[in-house]
Amino acid sequence: MIFAPLSPTGDDIDKLCAFNKVTVSATLLPFFNVVIINKEHSMSDTHLHYHYAWQATQWQRLLQQQSDGKLPHAIMLTGPSGIGKLQFAQAKAQQLLCLTPISGASCGRCKGCELSAAGTHPDLFVLRPEDGSRVIKIDQVRRLTDFVAKTSQQGGMKLALIEPVESLNINAANALLKSLEEPSAGTLLLLVSHVPSQVMATIRSRCQQVDFALPNRAAALEWLTPLSAGLADPEYLLTCAGGAPVAARALMEGDQLDARQQLAHALVEIAKQQMSPLDVAAKLSKREPLEVLASMMQWLQMAIRQSALTMDNLEPVVLVLADVPQVIVFRFWDKLVSLKRQLLSMANPNKQLLLEELLLDWQALTRQGVANGQARQQLMNGLV
Repeated sequence: MIFAPLSPTGDDIDKLCAFNKVTVSATLLPFFNVVIINKEHSMSDTHLHYHYAWQATQWQRLLQQQSDGKLPHAIMLTGPSGIGKLQFAQAKAQQLLCLTPISGASCGRCKGCELSAAGTHPDLFVLRPEDGSRVIKIDQVRRLTDFVAKTSQQGGMKLALIEPVESLNINAANALLKSLEEPSAGTLLLLVSHVPSQVMATIRSRCQQVDFALPNRAAALEWLTPLSAGLADPEYLLTCAGGAPVAARALMEGDQLDARQQLAHALVEIAKQQMSPLDVAAKLSKREPLEVLASMMQWLQMAIRQSALTMDNLEPVVLVLADVPQVIVFRFWDKLVSLKRQLLSMANPNKQLLLEELLLDWQALTRQGVANGQARQQLMNGLV
C-alpha cells in the first residue's frame, strides 16, 4: 500500500503510479486526507505518515525553508494535544529521509521510505517516555547524544524526534541542551510539546517554534464524521475532546467514552448529594488522574462560556455549574491547573488522596450553585 500526498493532482497520482509500478486506479479517502493506491508488485507493504489537512500552512512553511536551504537545526511543534502534532513530526521526518520525494511528500517506495515504514531507519531516533513512565530520563538523552555524534548511515540527514519534550526530567533537559547548543551538521531535532510553558526556557529559545491551533470545527467534523459513522455522534465526540479531532477519534477506542460518561454522571450525583465524593474517588482510583482532570477542565470551560451557548447544548454536568458564581468557578479552575502541573511534574502524588481532595472541592463548589439555584427559584415563585 502506498500513501500519496494530501490533495494530490492528477500528475501526482500518475508519478506515483509510474514510480511504484502500480495500477492507475486510485481511491480517494478524504477523511483520511491521503490517497491509497492499490499496489500489485511491491517489495513490501509500507505505512508512512502524512500531515492532516488542517496542517497545510505549517507543512508548506517548512517545505519552503527546506527548498531555500534554511531549515533550522531544531524545531519545536507546539499546540494543544490531540490535533496531530506527532503525526506531523513523523511525516516531516520521513519526508526528509525519503530518497525520491514526490511533490513534497514521501514516495513510499525508496529504501528510506521502506526503513521508515518498518520503524528501522538507522538515521531516525525517537525519544519518548519508556513503557510505564511519564518521564524521559537522562540515559535516554545520552543515547540521543551518541546518535547525533555519529555520521549518517544512509548518507542523508539524521532526524531525532522527541515527544513530549516537557516530559524530560531536569537532568535529561540539561543533557539535551548540549545537542541544541552544539548542533551536528545534517541533523534536525523535531521536538513536540503539548504544554510549552512546562519546557525549560533555554530549550525553547534554541528552537524555531511552529505553532498549531485547534482546527476550525467544520474542518474537524469533515475529517471525523466518516470515521465515526455508525459508532458515535461526531459532534458529541468533538465536544468531548475539546475540539481536538485526533483526540476525538481516540475516544472511540477502548472504554474512554464510557469512562467519561460515568465520570459525568458521578459528578452530577455528587452535586445532588446522592453519592459520596470519597466513594467516587475510590472507584476512580484505578484511572489516570490526568484523564479525570482533563474532563473536568473541559466541563468548566463550557460553564465559563455558557453565556454564548443555549442551555440545550449543555451537558447535565455543566448545568450544575450554571448557578455557581464565576469567581468561584475560576478559583476551582486555578485548583485544577495547579493539580495538573503537579501531575505533569516529576512528582508522584498519592492518587487516592488527590482524587478525594478534588471531589470534595467539587461537592463544595456545586453546593454553592445548588443553593443559589434554589434561592432564585424561590424568588421567581414569589413573583409569580
